[in-house]
Amino acid sequence: MYTPEQNELLSKIEALKKEKGISQNEVGKLLGISGTALSQIKNGKYPADPQSIFDAIAEYFGVKERAKLTYTEIDYAPTNISTQIYDIISVCQVKGGLAVAAGDAGIGKSKAAQKFVEDHPANSILITVNPCLTSIKSLLKVIAERIGAAPERSRDELWASIAKKLSDGMVMIFDEAQHLTLKDIEVLRSFSDYFNDKKQTLGICFIGNTETIARVGSKRAEFAQIANRTKQSKTYSRAEILKDDIKKLFPILESEHMDKEIDFLHRIARTPQAIRGAINLFSNAYDNENYTYNGLIAMAQFMAMEY
Repeated sequence: MYTPEQNELLSKIEALKKEKGISQNEVGKLLGISGTALSQIKNGKYPADPQSIFDAIAEYFGVKERAKLTYTEIDYAPTNISTQIYDIISVCQVKGGLAVAAGDAGIGKSKAAQKFVEDHPANSILITVNPCLTSIKSLLKVIAERIGAAPERSRDELWASIAKKLSDGMVMIFDEAQHLTLKDIEVLRSFSDYFNDKKQTLGICFIGNTETIARVGSKRAEFAQIANRTKQSKTYSRAEILKDDIKKLFPILESEHMDKEIDFLHRIARTPQAIRGAINLFSNAYDNENYTYNGLIAMAQFMAMEY
């Protein structure tokens, strides 16, 4: 009924489901196709010409195949800063209460949080805050969805639903915490207080930029008003990025003894472009098949990067 190419695409869908351990509807979301249409295609009952669907499937897998040919960033490198932030989260989980880890953009804060949750999936959650989560209720809804709490309608019932679902020894990490209001933070602190009153622990760790913590007293620094209530509070800067961090981030340079290239990327990482900028630069140079010193310089100029 289908061509060999179309049958191969259907086989790739099944392999994708198995690889990711997800449902057919979830696979459909990845492909940009409804679960119903995907089911009809598989059963040969799609009511129209299925070629447009197969074209969409082929495009998805084509993009993934092309992605394999580009530079793949390592998932996590235990850099100087990310290791310290990982430890702050760990202590926050053990002791409970509030903790704050702030720093310049692009220095590995989020990577540390992601790694911690990956290592401790059963008793830690990570929520990346955005400007849309400005109301307490919207924030509580996200938390409830993440931990599987009942999505109650009123704020007080939603709070109670979340409190029942949380457990002793958990840590909740809020990345991009500069978007949180003081009221948001007070509500989150109340969860920790609730567990403390029961002689249990719940850690709340805020990760954000330096501005929200450093500028005490300004409207944009409401977050700083709770700094004196935290058990840990530390700020990091690009100046703390080490040359050894570059070696960990780009092991291919270390293995090929490319010291000049390592020095250059270290210099980039300590500019406002930070580690994220160094990774973007190396990625582009690698894909351009020239990550030598001259290749990095040429790519930095092409990207209009300061160095």
